[in-house]
Amino acid sequence: MLLIIIMKETDDLEELLMTNLWKRVILTNIAVPVVFFAIFFPIKSHVILFVIFGFVVTYLGSFEISSLIFNKGITINRYFIPFINTYIYLSAYLWANNILNIQSFKVLPSVFFLSLILILSYIFSRDIFQKDFEKSFEKMSYSIFGIVYIGLPSFLVPFLLNVEVNSLPDIGGFINVKSEGSLFGSFLVVYLIICIWVNDIFAYVFGVTLGKNNKLGLAASPNKSLAGYIGGYLTTFVFIFIFYYLFKNYLNKLPALFYFITPIFTGFLVPIGDLVESVFKRSAHVKDSGSIIMGRGGVLDSVDTLLFLIPIFFVTLQVYFKAVS
Repeated sequence: MLLIIIMKETDDLEELLMTNLWKRVILTNIAVPVVFFAIFFPIKSHVILFVIFGFVVTYLGSFEISSLIFNKGITINRYFIPFINTYIYLSAYLWANNILNIQSFKVLPSVFFLSLILILSYIFSRDIFQKDFEKSFEKMSYSIFGIVYIGLPSFLVPFLLNVEVNSLPDIGGFINVKSEGSLFGSFLVVYLIICIWVNDIFAYVFGVTLGKNNKLGLAASPNKSLAGYIGGYLTTFVFIFIFYYLFKNYLNKLPALFYFITPIFTGFLVPIGDLVESVFKRSAHVKDSGSIIMGRGGVLDSVDTLLFLIPIFFVTLQVYFKAVS
């Protein structure tokens, strides 16, 4: 279907292969198996591959946000935010898998929060010996933003992967962390990622084919259209119905209604996450956050919506289980 749509839009084979939509289709066909493999890889509950995969995504995304900040004339160390966020991600993974807990004293959480205090102290105090304070406030603000924007979702992902439906508290009111991971949690993460990809691809399809005369007029992203928004929104619901039907044996720990409620905020937040990152890029006077991913730009261009959705999805789960427990 996607190929037919593209061929209607392009007559030349070379042009066909270079269309953004074709690149997105190729990328999705590569990325979906890679993500599935990374999450379900059966070596020590996917630890090895997923740690590497998450580390690379966190580091590259953090480096791109640092570069955007640097392009605005804010002279921060480009490696500071990537270092802190990868530290947050790896610490969360060890924490979520109950590693380094000695005699019921949780060593890692204690060290983690202490180190965050030291990091914040460094951010607020690093300019006290400088002579020029003109952009000190901007340095502090952007550094904290870069850590929260990427570090918070990176921290939550390992816990989502280990979710078991249980009212026992751990870091939230619903999580009971298992040392060997949770297949249910893995399916939740895959479900969320593919929801975003489906919305993104079909919003583009409907926008290209039907959205020429109903642009939303957004300065941050002039090509966004009403047809693309509605098409992506409705297609996400169709996908969720198919996904739940295929994998309901793994997802039946939650009622079907839960999975059909999540597209309400997913369809709303996917465009917002994309628009927010567009604002960042326009503020830094760049077209893409990077160039590492074909047809997408940088890592941030591919995970911008996921960064928004993970915390909200996490809170939604917690609120739901507190309501029913």
